[in-house]
Amino acid sequence: MKKQLNKTTIFFDLFGVLLGSDQSVVIHYISKQVGLTYLKTYEIVLGEAFMRMERGEINFNTYVNVVCSALPKGGCVDKMVVKSMWHDSGVSEMPAVSLLDELHCTNSIWIISNTSEKHIVKLKTKFDFLKHIDGVITSDRAGAYKPCQKIFDFALIEANTKPSFSIFIDDNFANVISAENLGFQAHHYVDFEKLSVFLNNYR
Repeated sequence: MKKQLNKTTIFFDLFGVLLGSDQSVVIHYISKQVGLTYLKTYEIVLGEAFMRMERGEINFNTYVNVVCSALPKGGCVDKMVVKSMWHDSGVSEMPAVSLLDELHCTNSIWIISNTSEKHIVKLKTKFDFLKHIDGVITSDRAGAYKPCQKIFDFALIEANTKPSFSIFIDDNFANVISAENLGFQAHHYVDFEKLSVFLNNYR
């Protein structure tokens, strides 16, 4: 029997949890070139530099340069190979989107993302699920980026909730720790099956 809970607010990260491109080939290639684990490489490749590119603050070539400078032995990475692999894939919905309708029946659903309001408006023209959730907290509006706790405080006010009634899900471990330190129940997203099990009590 599932645990009966008071209404909970579930905050999802956007890129890497709900939306993403299949960059597994890119990440695997880079991890092998520089000798890092896949997970550590993933966090660098799809970290803050990626979000800066998504926000339109830097172009792809600058993004690759920033990533390579953050990697041990980054000079071993063939940037032209990365560019070719990257552009073979586009942004699409990730499996976690399939959980939203059921979760929304009994919970409030929000997104916290290190992106701009302009970018969210653009994404809403392509991805319908963004029109049906309760709200999106952007770093643009909050005046802070994850993992800064200011963005989580802003999200709690906007969603009219408290950390004890909130869940935060992100693929970036530093963001998860920041939310936990504020009292959120948090989940580090690494794969869909583990997320689905984690959310069983909220469906």
